[in-house]
Amino acid sequence: MNDRPDAAALAGAIEDDSTRTILVATQEEAVPVSELADVCGVSEPTVYRRLESLRERGLVEERTRLDEDGHHRGVYRATVERVAFDLAADGVDAEVTRRTSMADRFTDLVGEM
Repeated sequence: MNDRPDAAALAGAIEDDSTRTILVATQEEAVPVSELADVCGVSEPTVYRRLESLRERGLVEERTRLDEDGHHRGVYRATVERVAFDLAADGVDAEVTRRTSMADRFTDLVGEM
């Protein structure tokens, strides 16, 4: 699934190294804030602020993971596969290619039958 968000807002959301590191770190699996803070080399409150900005733009999602000791903890996963910026005659365009879940792919498959 592709969509075309406001290029300036998207560029602003991913302008710092920590935010881009969060997106890369959460591509393959959902990651807790404590691990993201370690990977980024910043505090957990900073990670939470970056995650909130990414969530507002639909670039990450929060999930709940049950630990072996029964506690719940939030983990985050990127919802995008690709973010691209293109120079055009009338300015800069942005395109976001979102990941599709297995359930969405199944629904699409059944809908095509």
